[in-house]
Amino acid sequence: MANIRNPLKWRPSPGVLGALLGLMLIIGAPLSTYASEDPPSKVHIYFSAGCVDCWPYVEQVMVPTLRAGGISAEVEIHDYTVPAERTRLLEMADSIKLPRSIADSLYVFVPLHQGQLVILGHVPPELIEQVLGSANLPPRLVIWQPEMHGDPTEYRLWAWAGDVVTFDINTAFEEALPEVLVSQGRLPVGLANLGQLLPAVIVTGLVDSVNPCAFAVILLLLAFLFTIRESRKHILQLGLVYIGMIFLVYFAIGLGILRAVRFSSDPHFVARAGSWILIGLGTVNLIEYFFPRFPIKLHMPMIAGQKTNELLKKATVPATVGVGILVGLCTFPCSGGVYVSIITLLNAKTTLGWGVGYLALYNVLFVMPLIVILFGAGNRLVAKRWARWEREHSLKIRLWYGLLMVGLGVVMLLWVIQ
Repeated sequence: MANIRNPLKWRPSPGVLGALLGLMLIIGAPLSTYASEDPPSKVHIYFSAGCVDCWPYVEQVMVPTLRAGGISAEVEIHDYTVPAERTRLLEMADSIKLPRSIADSLYVFVPLHQGQLVILGHVPPELIEQVLGSANLPPRLVIWQPEMHGDPTEYRLWAWAGDVVTFDINTAFEEALPEVLVSQGRLPVGLANLGQLLPAVIVTGLVDSVNPCAFAVILLLLAFLFTIRESRKHILQLGLVYIGMIFLVYFAIGLGILRAVRFSSDPHFVARAGSWILIGLGTVNLIEYFFPRFPIKLHMPMIAGQKTNELLKKATVPATVGVGILVGLCTFPCSGGVYVSIITLLNAKTTLGWGVGYLALYNVLFVMPLIVILFGAGNRLVAKRWARWEREHSLKIRLWYGLLMVGLGVVMLLWVIQ
């Protein structure tokens, strides 16, 4: 009979033991690496305390729907109006390379076995259930429902490639998903950048350029230079210096406002506030037209006007730089409502980089009529006629300017609350 060795008494030789140990190290290496990672184990929900509908939605819809969909992870709820929580939200979004332009008043970061699901806005529970029940989810997916009021009409999907794709709210998730998975291209730099914001920037920039304050001073400058019989070359030189300073001052003001509003925890609230400021300043212009003795006027202060006249008489480059700075600063109260509104809209709708680019374009458009006036006033007679026309029609210009300001404020307000 063959001898059978008792397995309990078997001892491996040193060579076999070394081979087994090496094999275990080879097999165990990826396992130990995986174990050392700390995959997300919590659902993080970020909402704004200024959103009256967000908390009821989180408590009554979002959390129950996640539980019903099999998400058992602990839920942490954060109010991102608190600066520390806002910072944490941005860090979490940046860690998964979620573009700042893909934003809403409500963020839900859901860890899944295959990756990360991000839910933005008030997504209907039926859609969330379809997403959680899908077997075809990509490693990362955003589902986004941007409408805050009324019945939703659409939703959006993005899988970290190509553009954000919009679908009718009645489109089943499994039907929409294939179109998103084949989408290719660079990451979106900002939803509605060229399609929606560019026309808004162009229109508001041109409207703001019809500015009685800046118009009056450049016409006064041209008329004065022709009176003292300066050469056309010198006139163009001083005129371009003046316009350049207005551009720089106004652009610097815009950058400061843009940086300031980006610290706000609720960019949509800031945009709404900017729209109301625009409506308010436009109303002041209308009141001034119908009631000229109304005490509140959006004009250049008398002291600044006197200083401007003093500098104009010198007809030198340094003096013209001073005029440009004064007019740029004093123009802001005169027409700043339009400027503040478009800046707050840029803050709410796009990234900082694109916001600065749009701001530069806005200011180019803002000074464009001044450049046209400068090069169009080729002789003393034309310059004096333009100056006289501006004085005679300044009140009507203020009327139309006020109407446009109120109209733009209403349009922007309706756009932001969508």
